[in-house]
Amino acid sequence: MQIDQVVKFILENREVLTAFLVSLIAVIKLTAWGKAQAAALDTVVGVIERMGVREVKTAVAKTQAGLPAAAKDALKDSVAKADPKKSPLSIGWRVLREIFRGI
Repeated sequence: MQIDQVVKFILENREVLTAFLVSLIAVIKLTAWGKAQAAALDTVVGVIERMGVREVKTAVAKTQAGLPAAAKDALKDSVAKADPKKSPLSIGWRVLREIFRGI
């Protein structure tokens, strides 16, 4: 492609390219927000596991039944990271789980 063809393509598809860039920025922002939320959850669960607070663990177990599947999985992953007796799922399995959840 020559430069004039590239410029013509950009000018003809300005709305599509703008929508793509806005969507890309939104996905990046949401991913960063999700990672921050996961890190906060991991921190809280780690402290609870280290302290061994039974009242908190019991309350979380009771409320866990009403959570959506994605939240249950996130909580289970955080507990598995914090508890030395449990091993968390590998990244590959977690990605596959999310892909199939969306289908």
